Amino acid sequence: MSRSLAFIGLFILGLSAVAATVATTDDEVKRMREEARQLRREADEVVNRARIECQKRFLVNACIDEAHEKRLEMLQKARQLEIQARQIEIERKKEAKEAREREQAEKQGTSTEPAPNAPTPPLPESAPPADPGVPASLQ
Repeated sequence: MSRSLAFIGLFILGLSAVAATVATTDDEVKRMREEARQLRREADEVVNRARIECQKRFLVNACIDEAHEKRLEMLQKARQLEIQARQIEIERKKEAKEAREREQAEKQGTSTEPAPNAPTPPLPESAPPADPGVPASLQ
């Protein structure tokens, strides 16, 4: 049992190191998602194996609780991988949308940014100051 827990701990450390790197390709996003799915499967397997192993011990409930804690840690790591993959996808879609909008604006000959040497439009003339002795409705 302790051997499998040590393996799981090393596996989690490896995943956290992988999650720290920023994915730059679609393949890496797919890989992150697959690692998250694999981690979820292994977390369930850990609990199932622990239940069998824990039945041999005197403190069965404490053993099973420990296995559930390990499972939760693994699931949290998996969720973090999924979140990172989703954020990367969102950022890519946002960049692609902005690029399409820029392209479309260039095709139409309009730009969202003002021309560098374009004159600034004149400011509207301000109204003369109101006479304090005259009611506003008469002005």
